Amino acid sequence: MNQVPVAVVTGGSRGIGKAVADECMSLGYRVVLVARNPRNLEQACRELSEKHAPDAAHAPDTAAVDVADVAAVKATAEDIIRKHGRIDLLFNAAGISIPGTFDLDVETFTRLFEVNLRAPFLFMQAFLPHMVARGGGRVINVASRNGKVAVAGLGGYSASKYGLVGLSESAYRDYAARGISITTICPGWVNTEMAANEGPSLRPEEMVQPEDVARTVRWLLSMSSSVRVMEVMLECAGDVERRASVELAKLYALRRRHEQEFNELDVQAES
Repeated sequence: MNQVPVAVVTGGSRGIGKAVADECMSLGYRVVLVARNPRNLEQACRELSEKHAPDAAHAPDTAAVDVADVAAVKATAEDIIRKHGRIDLLFNAAGISIPGTFDLDVETFTRLFEVNLRAPFLFMQAFLPHMVARGGGRVINVASRNGKVAVAGLGGYSASKYGLVGLSESAYRDYAARGISITTICPGWVNTEMAANEGPSLRPEEMVQPEDVARTVRWLLSMSSSVRVMEVMLECAGDVERRASVELAKLYALRRRHEQEFNELDVQAES
């Protein structure tokens, strides 16, 4: 029976997923990289093998699959279970971001949910029974700060990530006493290709780095089996400061517009 812990990382060929796969291999996990692009998978596998794998037996396994394809995801999950016999960690990092809200066409809106919400659901649905049967396991889902605080112009993306946060929290409560730890990581801007394509307001060095997410995973994996962490939010310092300044400016503007009401509130507080 395989005694080496197995980590399945979706979106594992680049960005956050690749950084977490790197971290998991350094911790002794046999890693299965899941991504859509075979070329990116091959490159990631080669780089990780050169760094961590002394021989082919320790190299990452790979599965090229479009996570929006229900049948393909189910078949991939079954293949992984059959080949490795155990799943200790499921890290759902595969995701897409497309700007827009009601200007999105139905197909694009649906695609956001297929990749960002339905795919994690399918992998969890496939792997959680095996974790329960083995008496333990961990799921870590990558949502977004936009899954906690929606912003204008990203309604479709935010809705899909809010959905993932809700799904994860429900599963967290369902499985907490059954040996399974389920955590959602909600990062702000992460220095990835996806963020660069969106035209971020921060420089790359001012963002959360993929390695920061990987270190968060290491921290979560270091917890004793009695601990559960439902959610972790990682924010960019510049965003925190900017948002605080904006909210403060709004508050002062409101006070000027409603001076009498604010003064009455002050009097009530003093009395």
